[in-house]
This record gives sequence, C-alpha cells and structure tokens, in this order.
Amino acid sequence: MADRAPPLLNPVLSLQMEPKPEAPTARGKSQRSVVVARLPTQQRVLSSSARSLYSSRSTLPSFAGTTHLVVRMFSEDSLAPTHTPDDLFSPVNGCRLVAPYRGGYLIEADLERLDHLARAIEHPVNYPVQADISRVESLSSFTPADRIRGRTIDDLWQAAPEEDGARLFVVWLAPFRTPQAREVLLERVDLLSRQQILLPSFPSVRLLSGPDTTGSRDLTSQRQSGIARAMRNYRNTGVGRGTVRIASREALGALLASGASYRVDPVRTVRVAAPGEGTHPAIPVDLDNAPIVGVVDGGLHAPSYAPAEAWRAPKLVTDAEADRRHGSAISSLVVQGHAWNTNRLLPDLNCRIGTVQAVPARNTNARVDEQDLIDHLAAAMRAHPETKIWNISANQVGDDPETVSLLGHELTVLSRHFGVLPVVSVGNVAASGGTSPEPPADCEAAIVVGGRQADANGGPADPCPRCLGGPGPDGMLRPDVSWFSQLRMLGGVTDVGSSYPTALVSSLAAHTFENLRNPTPDLVKALLVSASELEEHHPQLGWGTPYHGTMPWSCAPGTVALTWTAQLLPGVAYYWTGIPIPPEMVHNGKLLGRATLTAVLKPVVSPFAETNYFATRLETSLQQPAKNGEWKSLLGSMMESTLPENDARENLKKWQPLRRHCRDFTKGGGLAYSGNQLRLYARVYARDLYQFGWQSNSDVGAQEVAFVLTLRGPNDEPSIYNSTAQMLGNFVESAVINQDIEINNQ
Repeated sequence: MADRAPPLLNPVLSLQMEPKPEAPTARGKSQRSVVVARLPTQQRVLSSSARSLYSSRSTLPSFAGTTHLVVRMFSEDSLAPTHTPDDLFSPVNGCRLVAPYRGGYLIEADLERLDHLARAIEHPVNYPVQADISRVESLSSFTPADRIRGRTIDDLWQAAPEEDGARLFVVWLAPFRTPQAREVLLERVDLLSRQQILLPSFPSVRLLSGPDTTGSRDLTSQRQSGIARAMRNYRNTGVGRGTVRIASREALGALLASGASYRVDPVRTVRVAAPGEGTHPAIPVDLDNAPIVGVVDGGLHAPSYAPAEAWRAPKLVTDAEADRRHGSAISSLVVQGHAWNTNRLLPDLNCRIGTVQAVPARNTNARVDEQDLIDHLAAAMRAHPETKIWNISANQVGDDPETVSLLGHELTVLSRHFGVLPVVSVGNVAASGGTSPEPPADCEAAIVVGGRQADANGGPADPCPRCLGGPGPDGMLRPDVSWFSQLRMLGGVTDVGSSYPTALVSSLAAHTFENLRNPTPDLVKALLVSASELEEHHPQLGWGTPYHGTMPWSCAPGTVALTWTAQLLPGVAYYWTGIPIPPEMVHNGKLLGRATLTAVLKPVVSPFAETNYFATRLETSLQQPAKNGEWKSLLGSMMESTLPENDARENLKKWQPLRRHCRDFTKGGGLAYSGNQLRLYARVYARDLYQFGWQSNSDVGAQEVAFVLTLRGPNDEPSIYNSTAQMLGNFVESAVINQDIEINNQ
C-alpha cells in the first residue's frame, strides 16, 4: 500500500450537456459568384478546348464512350467548395465530377457530347453556369504525365524496387461513375494482364507460426495477386489499387497510355535505423495490470523482457531478417522508458507490449511492402481487440510530398475500422531523403511524433535536428506532438531519432486510454494535444510535449478541463450553452486567465488519397454574449468560411481535422465581458461529395468530434476546479474510470 500512487483529486470532467442544433442559411452560386471581368475570355478559352477535345476524341482513352478530363481552377479565388463547377460539368452537359485533382477536378466526360459542352460554355443558361465558366482556368485531357503527377517515366522507373526481373508499382485504377465505364476498365486491366504489361505480384512474405518455428506458411490459404485484389475492390466499390510488377519502361508507358490508371506509385519498403548493442537488463516492475501497446517493429529479442510481452503475433519477417536491435530498444522504452532515462522529466508509467515482428533490418534483402504490412496489421488488430494503442516507429522514404501515401491512407482506414490509435514516428533526416514527414506519418488517424532536445533540467527544449518536420501532404499539420529524441534504452546505449519519442507517447496514450471511462482514439489524441504547451503549431515540435508533471487525464493545478464527444450532422450549427465563467477568471469586470479549446474531428477522407484529402472539416469557437443578443468569439477566429479559400487554408489551416484555439485574456489588462456564461459553437462542413456518389449533406451522416476545453485563472487558483464543477452540477461528471469528482469547499 505504501507504494500506491496518491488518489487523483482532479480528474478531467466529462460534460453531459446536449447541444442545441440550428440550421444556418445555405449559400449557393448567384450573380455575385460570377467573375464578370473573366467571363468572356474564359468562354472563348474553354469552348475552344472543348471543341479541340471533340475533334481529337478518337485519340483519347475511351471507356464505354467516356474519357477523363482535367479541370483546373483559378487558384487565387476559386478553390472553395462553393465554387465547385458542378453546374457546368453536369450530366446535362455529358459530364460528371469524379475526384479532386491538383488545383481542380477530374471529370468523366461523354466523348460524343463534348461539342454540346462547348455550346453550353458559349451560351450559358444561368448565373451558376456563368460562375463556373468564369472560375475554371483550363480544360484538358488526363494525360500520362498527369497520371504520374508530373514525374518522368524514367524517374518513376528508377524509384521502384526490383523483383523477379521486373519492378514493383502500386497502381490506382481510374475511377468512373458509370457502371458501363467501370466494366470496360476492368476488361482493359484484364487485357493488360494477358498482354503481360501488368504482371501479378503476390504477397512476398511468409508468416512464421512461432518464435522457434523454422517452417513457414502462406500469408493466405489462397494467394491473391495485387491485380486480382485491385479488380475485386474496384468492382465492389469503384476504388481499386494493388501492387503489380511491370517488366520494362515501355510496359509502364503502355499502362499510362491505356487510361486504366489514375495514379502510379513506386512500391516503398518499411525500414528503421538500428541503435547500438548492449546487455539485457531485467525489468523490476509488476506489469500484470499494465495497458498493452502493440509494437510494430523488429520484434522483441531480449529474454529479460519476456514477462512484459502480453502477446506475440506470427512473424512477418524471420529473426534473421528482422531489425532485432531496434525492435528490442523500442520495446524497452514502451515498457519503462522512464526507468532508462531518470534524468528526463518523464511520467512513471509501465506498459506491456504485443509484439508484431514486421520490420526488416536495413542490411538485409527482405522486403515488406505497404499492402503486406497492412494485411498483417489487420490480422493482428482483429486477434487482439484489447490493444488500443499501436506503436509504429518505422517509416518509408516518401515518394510524392503532395499525395497521401498508400501506407498512410490504408493505416487510417484500418485504424478507423478497428477503433485503435496508431502512434507514428515523423521520420529522420537522411542525406538522400526529403524534408517532409515520411509515411506513415501522413496517417490521418494517428498521433504523429517528432523529436526535441532536453534542457539542463531534463525538460523539453529545442527541436531535434535529426528529426523531420512538417507539413505533410495537403497541408497536414505534422507532427502532432514531440518528446525527447535522444534517449537511453535497452543495453544502456544512447541513440537519437524520432522512433524513441514515439515509444514514450505510445506509453502515455495507452495509460490515457486505460484511465478514461468512455475513451475514443480521437479523445485520447485531443487530451494529449491539450496537455501540450504550445499555442501555435510548430513544424518540428507540433503542439509541444504532452507531459509537464500532470497526466493528460487529470487537471493541472489551477485548471479545469471539460471533455466530451459529439455526433454532428454536416451543415448544422450546434451550440452548447450555459458553460459557466469561473469566478476565478473574473476581476473588476474583466475576464482574465487563459482558455484553450482543442477539438479533433473524425473526418471523411478521399478514397483517392489525393488533393482535398479531407472531405469534411470542423469550425468551432468558444463564444461570449455581446450587444443586441449576439455572440462574439473568445477562442477561434470564425473566419474560416469568410476569408478567401487560399488564405483560410494557409493561415487558419481550414481543412485540418485537429482544431486548437488558445488565448491569454490577461494581456492588455483583461477582456471586458458581459454575462456570466459562455457557449461553444461547432459546425461540420463537407466538400467533394460527388467522389462518394453522395448528393447532399444528409448522405454524409453524423461526424464524430472530440472536444477538450481547459480554463485557467490568472494566478493558477486551485479553487477553479471546484467552482466550475459546482456550477455545472448534474451537467458534469468525472471522465476518469473509478474516480468520482471530489469537491473541496475549504
């Protein structure tokens, strides 16, 4: 009993209020949407393009009489969803929007109606069509260069790994809306396969049934090629991608010319950098009830850590191939990182691990490509539903910094399906690498971790120059958080890299998940970000470090934190009213102290992992009453929907699913206020619904959002917790398991 931690006096609070929904007035295209000065010129330019395409239609790839065109918008003023050109490129004119594309849209067009489209441009029937014409910059065919995103065939070829006399690529099949075009595309892919332009690629790895097993068994009882997988998924969903082998540059060119591909990427292998050697210490801790972290790495090969292993998945790579040193080092930090690093400010937390031996060492010829790893993780997550946090301290060399990787996208889909939270390293700086986060650090569902140095007192300090920074593709704010990147680990060695703070965050996330009454992956993410210290996102530090002496599931001294999750319908404004202003924040008619609002949306993402990756976004703010019954924002600019789209994306990170607003009211002597209550506003917006076959917001369905609102008095008054809990009364309860709210009236 003497070793037990003291009771948690101030758990984070769970807000039990129901929001009030209101339907705002919808905006649409009107006469004011027309850029009058550009309209005549664009009528000539676009009608000429449409007629030229019609004249050369016999040379364009045709699928049941349709082809793909690229529409590019004027980037300075026409990228907002309200300017989507769906009135011009509509079925009436033989067109259908299919997917977002860089600076515009991919269009499915009827070849024999392109002349009708030209006439529609020359003689627009209404203001919405005029608005579309004035905002579209160009109309062109979807060329082979477009399909490989401007790279050369030679560059793409050289970037792909070799296998059996060919090279490996991930082919994303071209999306079509009409069933007839989809069927023709599948026939075209089958023909390319029979012509041996596309060669089958099977899962290249073997699963070993146990640590001492020398025999192997196939990954699946019936090995399915990447081509077959892509065709099956395409037939079922209209979206298909798979790993294929291509024997020559000429065959790659033939694939691109066929029109069957939407995107072609070189296969990327997963690797980590190995730490030094050392002896294996014993673990002097009782781990029976510790939470479990799934560690996806080079396996656990330290006998002394066997008691910390809760489960072990079949091996994806053999012991001879695995990055054993790195896997064991990461495992030791997940289990007891604080014990290895007593000179760092770290929480005293211990975890068990589930071992997923899936990452080969750099000096082996073993290859684990993206789809192999995803298939293996799916099996492990299905077998171990009790494991909610998955540590992935391995990265790929990024291919295209503007597109979401296959691994990042598939890991998002997998994580959302199983309700788990991946914790992923941002990647390390390399002489031959880029400067952007390395996949799967572009996984939307993950907490992405960067590195930082320690100060003389063992606290977090400057960015680590060895770790990569953000942003990620489509403006992703990466990393989310950061922690110590130079750590001591298994064997007593010290190493530097983004892998190691990832292990620390995994442990903290696992305990946060374990301590909450109603945890969700996004609520855990919101709490860790809310516990971090930075008010603005830093490209290398993220929002900071999620531990400064207080666990994320408890309130720091002098603060009170309200948490909740909600299901919000797109297009509806929601208001949580009656949030009290703590008296500790009011002095002489002025509002003082600080407030922080962190919200994480579980977004709908594009199945094509391209431009406009996030199809839903969140706008939220904390508000106070103003004159004439109106409300004004205390936290959050509320300008995401009013600024020009480019400015809102760049300055307000409009489409990023994590929203964080911070404000110090004490600056300038305080903020004048009226009333004694606050309200919280939230609204979800949607875009590019056509890519899912949806017509309206009602098709999107409710979107899940996790909120954390933290209030702090100007002098860190400890009474703020009690006063807020008392004023909320029955509308609040402890968010922490087995811990009720304790009110101290002294």
